[in-house]
Amino acid sequence: MSIGIALSPFALDQSANAVDAAVDLGRSAAAAGLSSVWLGQTFSHDSLLVAAVIGREVPGIEVGTSVVPVPGRHPLLVASQAQTAQAATGGRFTLGLGLGARALSERAFGGPFDRPATRLREFLTALRSILDTGAVDFRGETLTAATPMPAAVAGATPTVPVLVAAMGPRALSATG
Repeated sequence: MSIGIALSPFALDQSANAVDAAVDLGRSAAAAGLSSVWLGQTFSHDSLLVAAVIGREVPGIEVGTSVVPVPGRHPLLVASQAQTAQAATGGRFTLGLGLGARALSERAFGGPFDRPATRLREFLTALRSILDTGAVDFRGETLTAATPMPAAVAGATPTVPVLVAAMGPRALSATG
C-alpha cells in the first residue's frame, strides 16, 4: 500500500528557509516509511519547484502537487515546469491541477472566473498534447497554446502523470 502526506506550511518559523524546511519534512516523511509527499500551491512558494527540489534531494520519495490552480497559469509554462520536475526527480513527479476558488482567483489575478469547466478542458487538452508529444497547436474559446519550437524536456520520462481535482459534474466531464 502506498501512503503519502501533504506538506504545508513548510516553515512555521518564518525566519527559516521555506525550501530547506520542505526538504527536511520530505526526508522525515521518507524516514517514517511514507512513499510520497504532496504540496499545495499557495501565493508564497511555487509547489512545482519545491516538489522538484524535494524529489531531487530525497531519493526514492514520490512527489506531487495537490493542487496547482489553472487560473493564472498557462499550459505551456505548466508543461515546462512539470517536465523539469519529472526530469529532476527521475520520473517520480505527479502534477495535480484544479480550478481553484472563484473568490481567490478573481481577487488575485483580476480576471473573471467565467466558464471554468471550458477553461479546464482547454487547459488539459493543450497540456496533454505538450506532455505527450512535446508540441501543441491549440486555439480554443478561453486560451491559445502554440509551441514555436519543441517543448519536450530531456529526461522527463515517463510522461508526467496528471491528476485533476474535479469538484463538479462539468469539471469531471472536462477532465474525462
